Amino acid sequence: MNEIIAIGGMIAALGTAVAAVIGLVIARGQLKSINDQIKIAVSNQKLESLKIVLEIETQMNSRKLEFDKASKQVRESQAKNASDEFMEILEDYFNSVKESYFNSMDRLCYCIDRKYIEDKDWRAEYRNLLKDTIDNYPDDFNAASPYKNLLKINQEWQTS
Repeated sequence: MNEIIAIGGMIAALGTAVAAVIGLVIARGQLKSINDQIKIAVSNQKLESLKIVLEIETQMNSRKLEFDKASKQVRESQAKNASDEFMEILEDYFNSVKESYFNSMDRLCYCIDRKYIEDKDWRAEYRNLLKDTIDNYPDDFNAASPYKNLLKINQEWQTS
């Protein structure tokens, strides 16, 4: 009887060991699957980040182009001694596109500040642009400026 109990115990132990091995194989397969899914998710996130970066840059460039056109129109009209009424219309347009351009830069700086996009992807290319913009338009970047993110990132980039 003791032998039967011993044999039963060994069979139970062997069954438990087999079940444990099967469990490990299944768990390993699931962990590999999860790891593969994480790799795909990370790759997709990198692609999404790149899309965001390119979209922001496209928006900034188109707004900068519009800003430059408005600036050119103002200068040309001043050279032609355009009427005060026409100059007032141009000034309104210029201020509108300037605000749009500054807002796009501020949005970029917001994304950088909140770590939605990598600082290193932008610092080298835009560090001087931020500084020059602030220097060229000091009235727009005073203490009451709505462009807080732009001012913050500029401060960080200029001191590092």
